[in-house]
This record gives sequence, C-alpha cells and structure tokens, in this order.
Amino acid sequence: MEEKTKKKRVQKRAVRKTAKAAELVSTAASPVVTTETKKSRKISSKAIKAKATSKTPKVISFPPTLEQVQVRAYFISERRRKLGLPGDEGHDWVTAERELLAELKV
Repeated sequence: MEEKTKKKRVQKRAVRKTAKAAELVSTAASPVVTTETKKSRKISSKAIKAKATSKTPKVISFPPTLEQVQVRAYFISERRRKLGLPGDEGHDWVTAERELLAELKV
C-alpha cells in the first residue's frame, strides 16, 4: 500500500515539474510589451538628417596580409597548372596582390 502512494506522489511531482517547465518556456517565448509616449517617438529634423548622413558606411581598407596573398597565389597557381597556362610563382603572387587590392577598393 505504501508503495502505491509513493508512486502517486512521484507521478504528481513529475507532472508539476513538466507543467512548471512548460510555463517557463511559454513566458520566455512571449514578447515583451513596452509602451512609448508620443514625446519619445518624436524625432527632430536635425536628428533625421544626422541619421541619414551616418548611414554611409566608413570603409577602412588595410593592405592584404601576407597570409591572404599566399592563399590567393596558391589558388591562382593551381588554376593555372590545371588549365596548362604559362606563368610562374612571381606572376601568381602579383596577380593575387592585385586581386585582393581590387576587392578592398570596391
């Protein structure tokens, strides 16, 4: 008799745990609602102009690293060898540098 009541208690506890876990998941998934006043939504024309000018991305281009040039030159040489084109390692290196610099300027 005692074993049956113990099993029932364990089952009830398990049901409560799953219900509590489901409740936590449902509250975590619900979006947070915030209220804004009209004053906080109002944006001045100066702020709009400042936002419009700040949207242009500032690109800072650094010269390609030695490793980047090495990898690009390797793939250029592999492509050249596969196609049977004339050339040497120096030409591959210069071509790799030119391609990387062209990508950075665009």
